[in-house]
Amino acid sequence: MMIDDWIRQDYNSHPLRLTAEVLGMTISIAVALVLMLTTPFPPMLVCYILWELASLLLVSAAYSRGSLGLTLLYAGFLVIDALGLIRTVLA
Repeated sequence: MMIDDWIRQDYNSHPLRLTAEVLGMTISIAVALVLMLTTPFPPMLVCYILWELASLLLVSAAYSRGSLGLTLLYAGFLVIDALGLIRTVLA
């Protein structure tokens, strides 16, 4: 099975999940680029909000897949980024 067949099959069976995964990963990469381009003074409020959105999308997709490891990983990112967002807002 070729990769494009696997992606097509995944999309046909769960289009919302695949869309959430791709969007979540795209947002994560975009935030990494923002950090790279704006160092040493990145817009952390914007970054944390986008990380929260990406983590929500990815944790929901991982849960839908039944992947305990990825669900716990993204849930951990969700909590860590929430704490960072709170600290940024309160600073």
